Amino acid sequence: MTLTIEELSAREEIGDVIKKLARGTDRLDAEAMIACYHPDGFDDHNSFRGAPAAFAQWVGEVLSAFEQTMHFVGSPSVRLDGDTAQVDTYCVAHHVRAENDLVIGLRYVDRFERRDGLWLIARRVCAFDWTYTVAFDPASRMVFAEDFTVGTRNRDDISYRGV
Repeated sequence: MTLTIEELSAREEIGDVIKKLARGTDRLDAEAMIACYHPDGFDDHNSFRGAPAAFAQWVGEVLSAFEQTMHFVGSPSVRLDGDTAQVDTYCVAHHVRAENDLVIGLRYVDRFERRDGLWLIARRVCAFDWTYTVAFDPASRMVFAEDFTVGTRNRDDISYRGV
């Protein structure tokens, strides 16, 4: 199968949106999360179903219970059909508390639409595949030295400043 430059570009743009949403989620950046959806977009995370702004607010409330989260997203599987794309993306998400790590295997099943030249999420359904919790002794955790660059869950994170 030979892909055109336009198809390759669409796939890259879609992948960038998926990565931006994962980053926005882990940084608790509502603005970044909302920007990944069309204004009339819809997110179905099972325990939340609704519009992008409400979704971003919900993420901030729910994920604030964890010290850190990290969403590892795989390369999306993109099926283009004109200005619409069906996209499946595998994800392993870590949700770290002082005493454990809740690990979730899931897939984002998205419908992207290109409107006014922009590929954004029109509808997302989160399909959960498995979960487990890894317990650990808080006293055994490594403490980063003062001169380490440590991520933050806000716009003070190094990724917003650059290097």
